[in-house]
Amino acid sequence: MRTTLDKLTFEVMNATADDWESLDQIMSPVKEFSGVSDRTSVANIIVQLITEGLFEEMKQQKVTAEMIVQSPMDFWFTMTKQGRSLWNSEAPKYEAAQ
Repeated sequence: MRTTLDKLTFEVMNATADDWESLDQIMSPVKEFSGVSDRTSVANIIVQLITEGLFEEMKQQKVTAEMIVQSPMDFWFTMTKQGRSLWNSEAPKYEAAQ
């Protein structure tokens, strides 16, 4: 089980802190706060977070990074309870750096 988050993964999760978000909506703050603009890299992180039980897809669909990149507005993501707990524990580390 993951106990820490790197900056990029934290920013992906942070983008979903207040609502369900699509890849398009996640990309803007991720680019702003981490400088990463590669959609496939972010989609891979989303899939990994789902696999780890830290994210969920709104319709509970199994998704791949390729599916997310091809149809970014068809899939919506949020943190699970477990994901929010980890995100909350990591937030002070990244918020202090901003």
